[in-house]
Amino acid sequence: AASGAGVISSAFRLVQQSLKELAAAMTRVYKQLAHKTQVTKIVIEDDGAVKILSKTNTEIPFDRSAGENQIFATALIAGLAEVSRVKAPLVVDTPLGRLDSKHRANILNFWISNSQRQVILLSQDEEIDDDFYKRIKNNVSATFLLEHEDVGDGMGRTTVVPDKYFGGAA
Repeated sequence: AASGAGVISSAFRLVQQSLKELAAAMTRVYKQLAHKTQVTKIVIEDDGAVKILSKTNTEIPFDRSAGENQIFATALIAGLAEVSRVKAPLVVDTPLGRLDSKHRANILNFWISNSQRQVILLSQDEEIDDDFYKRIKNNVSATFLLEHEDVGDGMGRTTVVPDKYFGGAA
């Protein structure tokens, strides 16, 4: 029984260390993405509870706006990718729809800041405007426009047009 307890104790310490690494990675990403500068660090408790701490180590109540949730989720996913060291593409549907202009700039800069990071953006027509597209164009390897055609009775057909982005050639 003593060896079983030792294995459990070792596993628990490994989980605690992994949570600390994840929290540190999330903190780095969150600071790059969010324009709120009062966040000093993100802490993940042993029970999985997450706390966002200010410069005075006071817990900051988590703003539940859709944009803040998206920034937090992006930090979590990027943190998991960093800690796990898994090189998987990040697929983001409606990537900027709920973000203000400053958050949009921060998140686009984050996605293009690492040439090893593969990001697939599934955007709506007004999410990535001409200005943002020009800023990321050199980091875009391919674009596809999905054109939907209504064929009646609630049915449709989608055509994939390569090398095109909303409003023009990519």
